[in-house]
Amino acid sequence: MAGTQGGQLADGLLEPQPEAKKRKVDTSEEKQQAAGGAIIGTAPLPIRCPPYPKSGKRKDVARWNRECRRISALAAAARKKDPRTSLPTVVKPKDPKTAGSVESPRDKALVRDAARSVVSVSSFAPDGSVIVQCSGFVVGWNATSKCARILTSTLIIDRDDDPKPPKLHVLLPSKTVLDGQLLFVNKHYGIALLLEVLSSESDLPLHVPSFGSSPNYGQEVFMLARGAEESNLMARHGRIRWLQEPKDLDMNYPMLLSCEPPMYGTGGPVVDHDDGRVVGMYSLGGLSCTVIGISTILTCVEMWINFGRIARPAHGLTLRTMELLDVSLQERIFLDHGITRGYIVNDVSAESAAERLGIRYGDVIVSFNGLRDHTLPQLEDYLLSLGWGFLHGSIGSSPTSVDLNLEVYDLLERTTRSITLPVEFSDGYDWDEKLT
Repeated sequence: MAGTQGGQLADGLLEPQPEAKKRKVDTSEEKQQAAGGAIIGTAPLPIRCPPYPKSGKRKDVARWNRECRRISALAAAARKKDPRTSLPTVVKPKDPKTAGSVESPRDKALVRDAARSVVSVSSFAPDGSVIVQCSGFVVGWNATSKCARILTSTLIIDRDDDPKPPKLHVLLPSKTVLDGQLLFVNKHYGIALLLEVLSSESDLPLHVPSFGSSPNYGQEVFMLARGAEESNLMARHGRIRWLQEPKDLDMNYPMLLSCEPPMYGTGGPVVDHDDGRVVGMYSLGGLSCTVIGISTILTCVEMWINFGRIARPAHGLTLRTMELLDVSLQERIFLDHGITRGYIVNDVSAESAAERLGIRYGDVIVSFNGLRDHTLPQLEDYLLSLGWGFLHGSIGSSPTSVDLNLEVYDLLERTTRSITLPVEFSDGYDWDEKLT
């Protein structure tokens, strides 16, 4: 948000100045006052032990040892009060793993720029105790109301013991703490949107990041987070894995990360390694490190801003793709059934329309409304596009459901059936209350 200061380059380096001629400086107080300049104080010299006694006599050496011990104790006490010990040029990094994840100057510049949108978010109980601390990032700025929209994880308000929203604090990179107001939550996608009131956009070390498209399998990324106590930046380097683990995931849209997250990483942005654009948000899915694609997130945010709710067809199916199946199983399915692409049914919600129509786990949906090659995140975006059309039409009169045309292959019967699956629109889990 803040522009480049005069005399300073965009990368943070000062503009080169002409080299001044060396001259002897008179530091006497009288000369400085006569010249009208201020007296510049110098830092005191550190306490040091006296030189080793030249005589080498045992008595002198013993006296020298006692003096050194006394001075060492004084120096240790002085270091505790020395403000220089807390300078960023002196202290060790709070998160040593960040150094190994972000090594080159090019990567450091990219991460620094992306981190200007990253904040720490904390929730507090009525008694002031901390409930949860995680990360978040800016997804919008309202110049009229002077408010920033912060995206984070639903983990920040996920409390079964108290239905009231907790008090929220947003810690900026500058260590400024602001109150956050909860705007909306969607547990299906695990996202929460906060509003924080700011003085002006230019006064803050925050900016709305550049958004890319949702990540691709195999893509190299950085995961960013911010510490909850001192607002220190943390980063991890990894890839989007060519893998889906159904035992951990009960949703279709997440993608898996190859790296372990930093502390407080949930809700932080995942950025592209090549251009620094935000491609997703880190979320904890079961036992796995997962990413929610940015296109899915921004569509949900826009739905809420425009309609006050989110709509997606709740089809009641947990799916995997043939593309991510183990190669030995891919070969077996091809040799036995001639199938090379499609969506594998991993689970069917009880009492759902899909179950009533005979869709069972282990079946392969070879065509999903005509789609055959979409990844699961792309399929989720397609379903949200149907929800977007529903919300646009709901202003007048519109049906509250949509028909999905499926081609389902039964591996046991070796038959393909055409199924018209009627699904209602939902703003939560597939088994939550539907929109009407």
